[in-house]
Amino acid sequence: LFALNYRKGIPDFAESTSDFDHLDFIFKHSFKVGVRGKVHFKANAGTFFNSNNIAPTDFKHFAGNQMVFTTSDPVGSFRLLPYYQYSTIDNYAALSLHYQFRKFLLTRIWEVQLLGIRENFFVNYLHTPRPSFETQENYVELGYSLDNILRFFRVELVTAFEDGKYFDLGVRIGIDCSLFGGLVSVE
Repeated sequence: LFALNYRKGIPDFAESTSDFDHLDFIFKHSFKVGVRGKVHFKANAGTFFNSNNIAPTDFKHFAGNQMVFTTSDPVGSFRLLPYYQYSTIDNYAALSLHYQFRKFLLTRIWEVQLLGIRENFFVNYLHTPRPSFETQENYVELGYSLDNILRFFRVELVTAFEDGKYFDLGVRIGIDCSLFGGLVSVE
C-alpha cells in the first residue's frame, strides 16, 4: 500500500486564518517468512512546508496510547508514546516492524499451538526534530506480545527509549480491531 496525502490550510477562505502545506507519505507491506511466520512493515514520513499559521489541531500527531487497553492496529501505533509530546510541524519519520513467529518461546508448547496463540516481536521508531532541549528527537519501542488469546485478545510487554535512554516499561492489553467495525488487524 502506498499513500500520498497533501493538506493545505488556505488563508482568507471562509474566514480561515490557516496557512500551511503538509505532505505525508505512507508505505505499508506484509509478507510471509517461512512456513507461518509473517512480517508487517509500515513507514510514514512527511514534512510541513509553509507553516506560517497552523493550529495545534493541524500538527502531525502520532497514534500513541497511555491506557492499558487498546483497540489500535498493532502495526503503526505506539504503545507508550505520550500524547502530543512528539506532535510536530516539521519533518518526521515513523517506522514500524512487526514480526509474527510460527514458533518462538511459548508457541513451542503443543497445547499453546492448539489454542491458536501467536507470538510477536515489534519495533516502533519515531523521529521528530525538536527545537527545544526538553523533548528528545528519537523515540523507540521494543515489544513482545501474545496474540489471538481467546481469538481476540493480545497481551504486550513494551519498553520505550528516548534518544537511547530508558524511558518507560508497560503492559498493554489489545482487543482485535476487527470486532469493532472491521478495522485492520494483524492476522
